[in-house]
Amino acid sequence: MLKKFEIVTSLSLLLLLCSIATSGFGQTENQYLGPIIDMHLHAYTNEDFFGPAPNPTTGEMSTDNATEHRRQTVEILKNNNIVLSMVDGESPEAVDAWEQILGDGVIRGLRFENPEDLDLNLFSEWVEEGKIDVFGEVGATYAGFSSADSILDPFLEISEEFDIAVGIHTGGSRPGAHILNPDFRLRYGDPFLVEDVLVTHPNLRVYLMHSGSHFYERTAMLMVQYPNLYSDIAILNWYTNAEVFLVPFLKLAKDYNVLDRVMFGTDQMVWPEAIEMAIDKVQSLDFLTLEEKEGIFYMNAARFLNLSEETIAKHHDQE
Repeated sequence: MLKKFEIVTSLSLLLLLCSIATSGFGQTENQYLGPIIDMHLHAYTNEDFFGPAPNPTTGEMSTDNATEHRRQTVEILKNNNIVLSMVDGESPEAVDAWEQILGDGVIRGLRFENPEDLDLNLFSEWVEEGKIDVFGEVGATYAGFSSADSILDPFLEISEEFDIAVGIHTGGSRPGAHILNPDFRLRYGDPFLVEDVLVTHPNLRVYLMHSGSHFYERTAMLMVQYPNLYSDIAILNWYTNAEVFLVPFLKLAKDYNVLDRVMFGTDQMVWPEAIEMAIDKVQSLDFLTLEEKEGIFYMNAARFLNLSEETIAKHHDQE
């Protein structure tokens, strides 16, 4: 009798384990485990670092210096198989330290807000010397400029000539942004303002950072109209006031058949932990297939960046 009980118990335990395993499989089969490209990261110097500051979603305080911020961010990048990152700084020197650590895992960006502070000759020199891979984040909206303002034309012409990609801030910002940036206006974040840039510079590789957030419907419409236009979902995937736009934008992009041009980004600012928060958010979206997640996390950016087959193979070998 005891032996029969033991057999029944063993069978019951086996069925329970199978049930758990099956349940676990159902929860994880849609999780992307490959390499990731982050198209929206920020580098700082100790002069422009604005921490310590509370994470707007968790309330946790950031570090107080750029060196520790860089160390924390690099560790998270490596732990999450982020093999390539667009890291921007207010000067190429701000990105140098990142490249020294990550080598060819860094795409060098130039971040600015006021185009009146940009020196065209210096910009041209940086481009020719290979110190800039991406002109962006173009945050002209913070200084009261449209992304299509004529003041940016010479810089866009150089970017087009040298095939420098351009990342343009679209959508809104933190609540009360106008207090520190009195010229900030939400209307300048309208993606439709980028349309003239797309027409005037047809060979320019452009992506709309934040996918327009408040104006996400206009971003999707533009991507239908302009087949070379891409976007990133930075901020939408972790920031409290922006998360509301992520799901409707991705569903609309899917309905419009432009999801294959939506790229992963984080915009971690001074909070490196936002990177993992952003990854987890995308992984949790059950309406996305595994193939669509692979596109967002890696393949769409690989296409936008014109990565070679050798580079793509190398990234996948790093898994």
